[in-house]
Amino acid sequence: MELSPRLYAIAQQVPQGARLVDVGTDHGYLPVWLLMNNVIERAIAADLREKPLGRSRETAQQYGQSEKISFRLCDGLKDIDANEVDTVVIAGMGGDTIASILEVAPWTRQDKLLILQSMTGAPRLRPWLQSHGYVILSEMICREGKKLYSIWTVKGGNMAALSSAEEWAGINCDTPLRLDYLKMIEGKVQKALQGHRASQAPDKASIVRLEDVLNGLYHMKKELIPVTTVGNVFTFLQEKAPFEIQESFDNAGFLVGWEGSSISKILVALDITEQVVQEAVDQGAQLIVAHHPVIFGGVKSVTDQTVTGRILLRLVENGIAAICAHTNLDSVEGGVNDVLALRLGLTDIGQLKQIGVDGQGRPYGIGRVGFVSEQTLYDFAMGVKQLLGANGIRLVDGGKPVHMIAVGGGACADMMKDALAQGCDTFVTSDVKYHQFLEAKALGLNLVDAGHFPTEDVICPVMRDWLAKRFPDVSVSISKRHMEVFSYL
Repeated sequence: MELSPRLYAIAQQVPQGARLVDVGTDHGYLPVWLLMNNVIERAIAADLREKPLGRSRETAQQYGQSEKISFRLCDGLKDIDANEVDTVVIAGMGGDTIASILEVAPWTRQDKLLILQSMTGAPRLRPWLQSHGYVILSEMICREGKKLYSIWTVKGGNMAALSSAEEWAGINCDTPLRLDYLKMIEGKVQKALQGHRASQAPDKASIVRLEDVLNGLYHMKKELIPVTTVGNVFTFLQEKAPFEIQESFDNAGFLVGWEGSSISKILVALDITEQVVQEAVDQGAQLIVAHHPVIFGGVKSVTDQTVTGRILLRLVENGIAAICAHTNLDSVEGGVNDVLALRLGLTDIGQLKQIGVDGQGRPYGIGRVGFVSEQTLYDFAMGVKQLLGANGIRLVDGGKPVHMIAVGGGACADMMKDALAQGCDTFVTSDVKYHQFLEAKALGLNLVDAGHFPTEDVICPVMRDWLAKRFPDVSVSISKRHMEVFSYL
């Protein structure tokens, strides 16, 4: 028995050993094929009409599977008990019909796998699922003749609100036929838009919405067209922040992936966490550019038994590369410390401690100094908290008003004496230890600990802008899931 490409694609989503109900089974090809191939042991074939249910009985009898299938003449899932099944297939129907079937079977949100394939009405079905407690786990696209079909795996859960383009085409992912599918959806939207525009009484709201869908589809297609490589991005970052100037303890560089891999989407983040990797997977990003190295220190194994191991495995499994620019990005002109100084409103910005000059003759070094209008430490610290979006500030009052300031993104408290040598009255950094606070107090230096994340995350928008300007056809975004982990009571 050979299934059509559409039914075969659906069959591939059915888990081994599933307790299956095929709603609207028609000829019964799907459950019979799954039984013959030992994917399932029993199945329920359900249909609203006696004639198609009779055809499914004939198919089962022809292939000797009648005793393993329970045939139900019922409306959707009304006569199906929740305890009988763990996998529900509803395919070949309109999206509104699928929604009405699920509406009267709320048990489908509880530990059930749904495999859905709508022939029409997908732009209404997707938001219906989102608003009724379902989450679309994946969308697989298959071709049958000249037509493309999207097959969804769905479970109960929380799904983020969809954009108007995502309602029509689903969440973007780099899978075979995805680009062709977007073009097909684009054609349908254009046809609908032409119809509205040609109407004697055009619905302006619908026209605006469809135009928004087309714009979203354009950006989705753009994300899927490979426009550069990982190696090209690394070469560009090498020009902006040469990796050879990193500190000796550091591990900045091209750390994961294939240099020649094509990319069309980049995710920028301060750190590469498990959440950031999942975000990249969900967005279809092929590269993560981060500040902190994803591999740091003596990594002796890569397994799922460690956090670093799980991150690296997920990156490789999903073909996602990683480039990390750390202390080299701290040191260069326009890097972390320049951006931090500018964010805090410093003027006449200069080096706190110059280390050297790079191959292009540009001075580099950790930290910056600059000036603000004279103010109290309290007013300045509150401004720092607000400007950096910090959850809290720790500080020591050195007994001086704030005017000349040193900044060091990340853990730079060991540079206090450099700040004093420059004549600074205040030092903004992070990760300050107790004895360093005591020392600052004794030295008469205002010391402000604004947090590691807030003092360095300021570089992410800058890196995004660098990359977007250099690679205008690449989609570049900043992580929305990575944020400050500290809370203050």
